[in-house]
Amino acid sequence: MGMLANVVCKTAGIAGMSAVLYDAFSVAGANAKRTSLSMNADHFERIHTAKRTLSTESPVSNTIQSKVSDFRENNFLIPVYGSVKGFLSGLLTSLGDNIVPVSFATLALTTKGFFSKLGAWGVAGYGAYIALKEGFGFGKHFPMD
Repeated sequence: MGMLANVVCKTAGIAGMSAVLYDAFSVAGANAKRTSLSMNADHFERIHTAKRTLSTESPVSNTIQSKVSDFRENNFLIPVYGSVKGFLSGLLTSLGDNIVPVSFATLALTTKGFFSKLGAWGVAGYGAYIALKEGFGFGKHFPMD
């Protein structure tokens, strides 16, 4: 395989992998924020409900429950856990959805000769397919039709 063909194949692989990783990290960031907010809301609801219901009328129990509830409300690990969970979930979901371009880009980047060309043509073909489908609506089923 010539030097120019090798450069073109590796460039196509880098472009495909860059697009997939950009998409994955964008989806992961949005999902991290959404999951963190959802977990914070659920956590606050549980704490607030537990704070409003006492099993006895004891002032000592009320004070203890109030202090523990304040500690639980200010727990910094809940949003961090929600963000990490949402980020990983979004990242892996996006990479799973983009398995075809990831495969072609990996093939273009890691192999030589025929398989590298196959991967480069696969990345180009998949990019053209997405441009036609998402950009021009070819092959897309519209709910109004």
